[in-house]
Amino acid sequence: MNFKNITLIYFSPTGTTQTVLEEIAKGFDKNIEAIIDITKLEIRTKPAPEFKNDLVFLGAPVYAGRIPKDAAEYFKTIKACDSLAVLTVLYGNREFEDALLEMKNISIECGFVPLAGCAFIGEHSFSNDEFSIAENRPDMEDLKKAFFFGKQVADLLNNVENLKDIIPVKVPGNFPYKEGMADSNLSFINVTDACDDCGICVEACPKDAIDDTNNYSTIDKDCIFCCACIKACPKDARVMNDGPFKDKTKWLYKNCAKPKDPQLFLA
Repeated sequence: MNFKNITLIYFSPTGTTQTVLEEIAKGFDKNIEAIIDITKLEIRTKPAPEFKNDLVFLGAPVYAGRIPKDAAEYFKTIKACDSLAVLTVLYGNREFEDALLEMKNISIECGFVPLAGCAFIGEHSFSNDEFSIAENRPDMEDLKKAFFFGKQVADLLNNVENLKDIIPVKVPGNFPYKEGMADSNLSFINVTDACDDCGICVEACPKDAIDDTNNYSTIDKDCIFCCACIKACPKDARVMNDGPFKDKTKWLYKNCAKPKDPQLFLA
C-alpha cells in the first residue's frame, strides 16, 4: 500500500518520545516529509495540519496513565482522510495504563486508521541522581526494537492493498479512562543559588511556566511536572521540593526498579 508522505508529530519535554519515534520511522527507510514538535507552545497554538493518503506517527509520554492534556488537545484538532497512524507512548517503567488506548481513540476520531501502536520505556521524568528510575532508557536495545518495529509496520503495509482491509490495531487500556494527572498549585521546584540566569529552562519548558523576571521561579498553576527544566539546567540549579512528588519519586525508585520491555501491537 502506498502513501504520500511520512509525518512525525510528538510531545516530548525530555526527548525520549522523540528519540523512539524517530527510530521507528527509520525502519521504514523512507524520507520524513515533516516533523511537528508540539512540545513547543508556539507550535501548539498554530492550526493543526490536515492529512490525506499519508502516514503519521503520533507520540507522547505517559503522565499518570494518560497522555498529557496539551498533547491530547492538539491531537484532537488534527483532520485526517484515508491516512494511517502509528501510535507511540513512552512511560517511566511503571505502567502505561490507558494512554495508548486514549491515543488510539483520538486518532480514530480524527479520521485516521491506527495501524500499529507501541509502549516504550523512557527514563522517568522524576528520576534523579539519588533516585534513578529507568535511567538511560531508551537504551540501545530499546532503539533496536524500535527500528525493527518500524520495519514490521513497513512490511505489514507492503502486504496491504486497500485501506479498508486494515482493522484498527488492538491495544490495552480501559474506558472510561483513569483520572490521570490532576492540576495542582503545589510548589514543585526550588531554584538554588547555582542559577546563573542562562534562561535554558525557559526554552525547555513546554508550558511557558517559568518566570524569568522572578529568579526563574516556576509558575505553579501552569506546571505539568514534566521536569524538562530540571533536566535541561546545565548547573543543576533546579531541584524538586520536598513533598508528595518527592515521596512519589522514592516510591517509584523502590517499586519500579525491574526493567520492563517495550510492548508492540500490530493491526
